[in-house]
Amino acid sequence: MNIDKEKAKRNIETVLEKIHGSTDLSLLREYNKLFKKEVSLFSRRWAAAWLFMYYDSKETPSAAVSYAAGAGAKSAGLKKNKPSEPKSSQAQEDKLSLSTAELALPEEESKRLFISIGKNRRLFPREIITLIMTKTGTVREDIGVIRILDNYSFVQVRDNRADDIIETLNGLKFRGRTLTVNFAKPKTSEDQ
Repeated sequence: MNIDKEKAKRNIETVLEKIHGSTDLSLLREYNKLFKKEVSLFSRRWAAAWLFMYYDSKETPSAAVSYAAGAGAKSAGLKKNKPSEPKSSQAQEDKLSLSTAELALPEEESKRLFISIGKNRRLFPREIITLIMTKTGTVREDIGVIRILDNYSFVQVRDNRADDIIETLNGLKFRGRTLTVNFAKPKTSEDQ
């Protein structure tokens, strides 16, 4: 793939202008802290280059999302317009990246599942979502809040999907472990 260097330079200029102009600096600081925490010092420049490559291949300066202060940056920042992607793929990516607060299912329509894998296996919510969706055919709207602890996780799922998810994932090999998946015990005051 050849790089359109002129477009890339314009995109760099746009990014720098947005940093110094319309970006919510407190939000940018939070992203910076997260980036520094999750990406090792030796990988940061490669991660930044990959992110720019991705941005440059998907975005144009006029279509970039503005993270202006007071403009709903928290929710707007998660839903970018990527004109070159097909709509179905874009919609699926947006659904995978929504925050858990936006995805909480009503208690009366959901069950909480226990999954015997957690942070110690470098597990992230998107991986649980992908596992459930690919192995069970469950749609994203049927998966709610995900809470990952050190050795296990809890996943909120819609009532009518819970038994199928347990049946399919229980005993499945994932990340070198045989998963145990079942209904979680009721929440206690310590869990909340």
